Amino acid sequence: MTKRSSPSPELNDRQLSVLYCVARAYVSKGKAVSSKHVLESSNLDFSSATIRNDMRKLEYLGYITQPHTSAGRVPSDKGLRFYFESVKNLSRELDAPSGDIAVRTTNVIGDIEKLLRTTTRFIAKAAKTLVIIEKPDVGKLTVRNIGITEVAEGYLNFTIVTELGVTMNVTVFSGPLQEGLSDLRTTVNDVVAGRTVGEIRHGIRNVKLEDERWYRKELQQIIYFLENVFDSEMDEENYRYGFEFLMSNPFLDWDDIVGIVQHVENPSSLDELLQDLCQKEPVSESRVFIGEEIGKAQLRNFAVMIAPYSRHEEVLGNVIIISPKVVLYEKVFSQLEFAANRLTEVFSSR
Repeated sequence: MTKRSSPSPELNDRQLSVLYCVARAYVSKGKAVSSKHVLESSNLDFSSATIRNDMRKLEYLGYITQPHTSAGRVPSDKGLRFYFESVKNLSRELDAPSGDIAVRTTNVIGDIEKLLRTTTRFIAKAAKTLVIIEKPDVGKLTVRNIGITEVAEGYLNFTIVTELGVTMNVTVFSGPLQEGLSDLRTTVNDVVAGRTVGEIRHGIRNVKLEDERWYRKELQQIIYFLENVFDSEMDEENYRYGFEFLMSNPFLDWDDIVGIVQHVENPSSLDELLQDLCQKEPVSESRVFIGEEIGKAQLRNFAVMIAPYSRHEEVLGNVIIISPKVVLYEKVFSQLEFAANRLTEVFSSR
């Protein structure tokens, strides 16, 4: 469940409206909000003195703060959480962010790699921020076949094709082959075709060479190849696009950019970040983390939004949007869920 910050029971409806107006104005313009602006931009029929008193109470309760250089107020992370929870359901009712996305992704359903890459770029451009889409968890994918080609003397390239069309390439040192390349392809495919990558990995790790037939050099070489192919680091595990939008965003400084690069460009750091946010468990529903909720000082000016995509009930991967925390949450969150829902439709139909 997404971390929530429920409004204080001490807040009345008017004060909740004032808080919403302050947060909405701030994420729209990125400027501190005065009591005068709240009155001018809302239908609240109260005096400016009443609104100022409400804003003082909101500040006391930690929903808004006063920048040193301004007489206005800006929402804290707690205030932004209130705003997101207020608009979350509205964002789900918004239309798809772009008809182009729906039309163009339909044309690449046959090429899952292209679908993921294209969706990443379209959502990033629509949201004007960084988007990361994880490739499906390869351990859950069934191997359709493996192509084997000689790329140099003593080296073979193994191309693993799964039932979803996701491919993986691994180059392995072979040395002299114990059997011909054609026979090797046949033998390897007889062993792995129709099994999930996870099953194959488990089987390889638990092979016991007790039966004398396993001592044949040909089979020893097959086991060697399978160990190197399926226990190796696979290709890049995600697609990402949109760093340029973060670098040009006026609400982020150079320290912010350095921080996000350090956490995203290093695969292990990104995995650690996502595991920390999701409490080491797979995401089963959309989650949003704002500012200090992320738990990383370098990312205090960001929001991280995560939504899973699935094949039927089986979660395959996540769509992740990383944006400045000053953002129209209803717009970006709708784009996040749109992408996750479309990918779920595609994978569930295969």
